[in-house]
Amino acid sequence: MESNNKLKLYNTLSRKIEDFNPIKKGKVGMYVCGPTTYDKSHIGHARTYIFFDFFRRFLEFKGNKVKLIINLTDVDDKIIKAASKYDSWQVVSDRYSRYFFWMLDTLKIKPPYSFPQVTSHMQEIIELVQTLIDKEFAYELKDGIYFSIDKLENYGKLSKVNLGDPTIARIEKTPGKKNPADFALWKFKKVDEPYWYAPFGEGRPGWHIECSAMSSKYLGTNFDIHGGGADLIFPHHENEIAQSEAAFGIKKWVNYWVHVAFLTIAKEKMSKSLKNFVGIDQLLDTFSPEILRYYLLSAHYQTQLDFTWDKMKKAREQWTRVVRAWYDVVQRTEREIYGQEDVSNEIETEFNRMIESLNNDLKTPEAYKHIHFLASLVLSNDINKKSVDVAHEALSKISEIFGILPEKSWTGKELRLAEELAELREDLRKGERFDLSDSIRTRLKDEGIKIEDTKEGPRVKFV
Repeated sequence: MESNNKLKLYNTLSRKIEDFNPIKKGKVGMYVCGPTTYDKSHIGHARTYIFFDFFRRFLEFKGNKVKLIINLTDVDDKIIKAASKYDSWQVVSDRYSRYFFWMLDTLKIKPPYSFPQVTSHMQEIIELVQTLIDKEFAYELKDGIYFSIDKLENYGKLSKVNLGDPTIARIEKTPGKKNPADFALWKFKKVDEPYWYAPFGEGRPGWHIECSAMSSKYLGTNFDIHGGGADLIFPHHENEIAQSEAAFGIKKWVNYWVHVAFLTIAKEKMSKSLKNFVGIDQLLDTFSPEILRYYLLSAHYQTQLDFTWDKMKKAREQWTRVVRAWYDVVQRTEREIYGQEDVSNEIETEFNRMIESLNNDLKTPEAYKHIHFLASLVLSNDINKKSVDVAHEALSKISEIFGILPEKSWTGKELRLAEELAELREDLRKGERFDLSDSIRTRLKDEGIKIEDTKEGPRVKFV
């Protein structure tokens, strides 16, 4: 029940969909830019990291061992600025690193191979800057060491940036730069700011150099996939390519560049000033992690996703139907309740079509159509044991790839107990024992079970 067809993947570098061929068959090196830890992660961050978790899961489903690296920028201008509200810049970084880890764990994002931090890899960063100085790709100004883009052929090959654009000069405003697009590799120390010793001057890294240093340490000087949000294409990823290929003396540092499109809030850019900033903790007060994963994977990763609370509610309705099919299969298996209909071939066909959709540049919207049709086959037929077994395997693999089914695997006994508690609550309500009935309802809700009051009586629903 799986396809061995080759994965086709859009490469930002070539602007084409290409066959994905890892450098070493069966092994994939992937680097994803992590957060700058100066504030809480929001729904836009969640979309990026959930997508790359799903991508990693699919690569593993296809038989690959994935070495995923997600870095943490724990010293930066934004962190230093935020430190005015705390005892030190380290406190800021520690606080929001913990929040980021909580988000990953809560949203069922599998831990990467490593979470390298800038402050723990200063030696590698300093050595890389020194290499660029020695190779004459860098020069010194009063405030730091800068990379000279004119020394490198094909600068701009990832972003296709127009170097004549006057906005480029405003990215890093520094008098004396040889080219407005030149960028800082190392910033010389300032009063009351953290700094490290280096042969070219005390200071701290520029933003871009860290990723080149850490990715090369863990994945080598040529690896398979580099990813992040679309907002990182320029200048961050463009500058990573420039400094890495210059330092390592290679023409292709990363083989595939994968970027996740922007997320908007009611068709506006998310911004605290617009008061439309949606945090992860805020979302999880209303929706389960699985529903959030379902929603954020519902649009193709290259398509801008617009968030509204109504769209989340709609996604919950769609997700619930898939979960109902899953629990229907679980209950039939536990209770050994089987019918006569054989839809095993149809279920397997829909699963394989889903995999083909994912092989075609990870087209999750198409994959969802096949998942929902598969769920309808389960729910609309009195299916036999063979069909139940095939459906169980298919839905288990869907959960393995997407991470959208509840982690708790309810057994038939647990389901029956939940139903009996719902009936007990109904009796207590009729006897006006509202304190106890509300207590049962709350306790079941804590376990991911909602009681719906209908004309036919209480109905258990999993959320």
